[in-house]
Amino acid sequence: MRKTTKLVAVLAAAGLASWAQAQTANPSNKEAGEKLDRVEVTGSSIKRINAETASPVQVVDAKQIENMGAKTLQQVLENLPANMPALQDFRSMFTGTDGASQANLRGLGAQGTLMLLNGRRLSFYGAPDGFQTQFVNIDTIPAAAIERMEILTDGASAVYGSDAVAGVINVITKKEFTGLQLSANTESSQRIKAYGQHSASAMFGFGDLARDKFNVYGSVNLYKRDTVSPQDTLDKRPAGYYIDNPNYIKNFRISDGSTPGVLNPGTLFVFDSKNTRSSMAVPGCTSIVTTGSNTSCAINNLPYQLAVVGASDRATLFLNGTYAASPDMEFFGQANYTHIQLHSINRPAFFNSGSSSNWFSRDTGTTLNTFTQPFLGPNNVYNKLTPELKAKMGGAAGLTYYLLDDLNHIGQKNEDNSYRVLGGVRGSFGKWDYESAFSLAGSHSTLFQTINTSKKGFEKAFGPYTVDPVTKRTYIADNPAYKFGEISASNAALLREAFPTFDIHSWTRLATWDGKVEGEVAQLSAGAVRAAFGAQLMREEFYTPGNPAAAAGDITQQGGSWFKGERNVAALFSEAIVPLSKNLEMDAAVRLDKYPNFAANLAPKVGLKYRVMPELLLRGTYSEGFRAPNLAESGNGGVYAQTVVRDELRCKQTDAIANLLKSSTVASERERGTQLFNSNCSTVVGGMTPPNPNLQPEKAKISTLGIVLEPHKDFNVSADYFFVYRRNEIVREDFGRLFREAVEKYGPSLEGAPNAQRVPLSDADKAVMAEAAAMCANPANAAACAAGVPKYTVGNLAGLVNKYLNRGRTLVDGFDLDAQGRFSLGDYGRLGLGIKTTIMNRTIYNYDDGEGWSGNYIGLHSNPKVTATLNADWKYRDFTTSVFVNYTGTRKWADYPGDETYTPEACATKGGALTADDCRRGIPSYTTVNLSMNWTPIKHLNLGLNVKNLFNRQPYYDPNGWEGYDHRYNIYGRMLSLSASYKFW
Repeated sequence: MRKTTKLVAVLAAAGLASWAQAQTANPSNKEAGEKLDRVEVTGSSIKRINAETASPVQVVDAKQIENMGAKTLQQVLENLPANMPALQDFRSMFTGTDGASQANLRGLGAQGTLMLLNGRRLSFYGAPDGFQTQFVNIDTIPAAAIERMEILTDGASAVYGSDAVAGVINVITKKEFTGLQLSANTESSQRIKAYGQHSASAMFGFGDLARDKFNVYGSVNLYKRDTVSPQDTLDKRPAGYYIDNPNYIKNFRISDGSTPGVLNPGTLFVFDSKNTRSSMAVPGCTSIVTTGSNTSCAINNLPYQLAVVGASDRATLFLNGTYAASPDMEFFGQANYTHIQLHSINRPAFFNSGSSSNWFSRDTGTTLNTFTQPFLGPNNVYNKLTPELKAKMGGAAGLTYYLLDDLNHIGQKNEDNSYRVLGGVRGSFGKWDYESAFSLAGSHSTLFQTINTSKKGFEKAFGPYTVDPVTKRTYIADNPAYKFGEISASNAALLREAFPTFDIHSWTRLATWDGKVEGEVAQLSAGAVRAAFGAQLMREEFYTPGNPAAAAGDITQQGGSWFKGERNVAALFSEAIVPLSKNLEMDAAVRLDKYPNFAANLAPKVGLKYRVMPELLLRGTYSEGFRAPNLAESGNGGVYAQTVVRDELRCKQTDAIANLLKSSTVASERERGTQLFNSNCSTVVGGMTPPNPNLQPEKAKISTLGIVLEPHKDFNVSADYFFVYRRNEIVREDFGRLFREAVEKYGPSLEGAPNAQRVPLSDADKAVMAEAAAMCANPANAAACAAGVPKYTVGNLAGLVNKYLNRGRTLVDGFDLDAQGRFSLGDYGRLGLGIKTTIMNRTIYNYDDGEGWSGNYIGLHSNPKVTATLNADWKYRDFTTSVFVNYTGTRKWADYPGDETYTPEACATKGGALTADDCRRGIPSYTTVNLSMNWTPIKHLNLGLNVKNLFNRQPYYDPNGWEGYDHRYNIYGRMLSLSASYKFW
């Protein structure tokens, strides 16, 4: 069996295989009769003497990962400029894709980046992102066994098939390992004491492949992340957050809230004939807050809030075996299993009369479900209104009451179990090499969510209901089973029925067989023509049965989303390397994939590599990629889920009322205006989207053109232009866009719109308008009210019906720059320097496949033009010191071309944290520095210290960022990590 020379293997792993070309392809070696070994390269079916191809490939080896201080693949990708922010497991709770992380090359989405483990596909994660995008959860890949990661920043559908549009990330594990190695790591933050990441791993193996003809090794990796709750970050967010959310600290009632876990009697409230809201703390309250003539009973919610970073536990097992049956035949097998758990408690359940929920469900179709929590009737035993307040609403009362009977009940947990087993054979006969393998992979993801109301369970606790014949308000039983004013086991049992644990199970399965042969097919004057021929068969399955109670419409804001899909896929592929002249080489590949429901797809690719001189290489590629509709988009079922939409009209009307109240001469009205400001801009609505079996595949044209300069064997620079044009895109229309289009066609009220619905003005809306009217009735506020009293003209948005369709195009292009060098410092060791930079040129869209494109998104809010990573490694005796500098360039605040939300004039008018000058300057650049130091005091022992964010850089305020900042950065400040590793034999 051919063995890769140590020199080529080491250089390929370091991304420096091109520097070894002169060593491996030296004619003198041929004359000496030395056999030249070939290596596998991501993006090609043919092994090569030189790992440098026409396509650009970035390589990150295990040592570089260690120097980064990365504990997960997600953290590795954060140091690669070509990768854009995507779903991260630590902030995935209540997204529907809880506990998973994604790769996102070029910003084309996880669906455009193909993830491989040792060159072969993995099964998708059980829960699709947004209930649409199926993707590989990169957290399931065995980090402890990684030899290197190869990132192909070019299209590769001609080699791998569907999804390889933006590029391919191939995680390559060690081929063999002997001995026992134990490693441990712990990381903490100086700024957020609760933050912590801890990992431990063991590598064990036996058998020398060269001597014993076999090797078996395994790795176990354990990872634990501590919970970071809102109380840990309460006062650590950027200053601008507290300006735009001035009531944030007060709303948690840190100083005047009731003691956590201690009974809170609640607050009663009424509306009078003018819709003015009045309230009173229930007798017995020890944390009364007074606002004007109203009182309320405050509670400290902070200890129960959903975690900023959910606690996570992961365990990964990886086994690898290789047996050389003969010099020309080798059997190999792999098995990996990952268990992931993510969990957090959430705020207590609460009873809040008049609060409404709107949602679609599986069994009720396009009929919108609604649920409004009832009021207390005039004769209710818990109606303690004063005579004055009883007179305002016919004796009835609303009640706000926190249900503290089972504090750990409300929350969320996600469990995911994923696996892959693979067996195969490879070898050679004559001048031909062959390889074939069969793999079976899958995942089972279970979401346990406890926050939504069961209508049946709620009525059991507080019913039977009655309806007032005049006001049409619904009342709870006068003496309900649930006992307000006490904390008890019987109440806890009713609470668990009123707010049941909603579980969603999802399974994915992938069975794959592939086989290929490669070898010399012809001899030209410039050299041998090598070719590969292969075939692949796949069986894909995806099943989410849905929750029956949610499907029936019993669980508020959960619609029992369900999917069922399965399909068989067959493919044929071929590739050839043709030396056109001494210095010019062509690589051509083609693949034919047959999926059900649409015609076979033919994906070609051609690449040229021209060595102008030994120090200068020109390269370029052209390929056509595709993405087949996945089973969530084209199978059976439907998505019934909540979504958040920005309602500009309601936002403007609420802020107009808020700004009026803030100008009052009465202090309590000014405080009320502060509370209302910015409170109604984002609305949670019900959304419904069914799959579409008639979808066609996305198509793409991808090209690269580059130059590689190697003036010295220890220094090279590459520059590559990339271009991706993706069309016929499969989209679930953006809910915000869908809403805006409905408003344009049917008007702000959405009267007659078949896919969008508003609810009537609520009691709370009427009460807000009544507050503004009352303020303006005060002669002292005559000047402030001279322009009139603002009002609501429409109720809140309730539901949107969406669809999947082939619609739209995307074009992205830009440049990748990569420079690496190694320098000898003599007695002072060796110095390595590197820089990776992505300069984006365009990201433009055409949503309708019509004439004309959108403006350029590059340089706007979520699309920086320049991202870069600089690294320096200094090795001196037993010490290695590494520095990584990550840079993101400046941007504008606008979300899209033509967005006038953040013009200097708009920011000055808004009166928030962003001043006119802030909006004129735009988003500042952001740079962090990571430092790592590794020491090998004795053989086989390695001790490490890693300092992330060395200079304690804090993120800037971002009004659209979750918690007020862009989460590609963090608020943990300087983080220290200690590690130790020892190889026993």
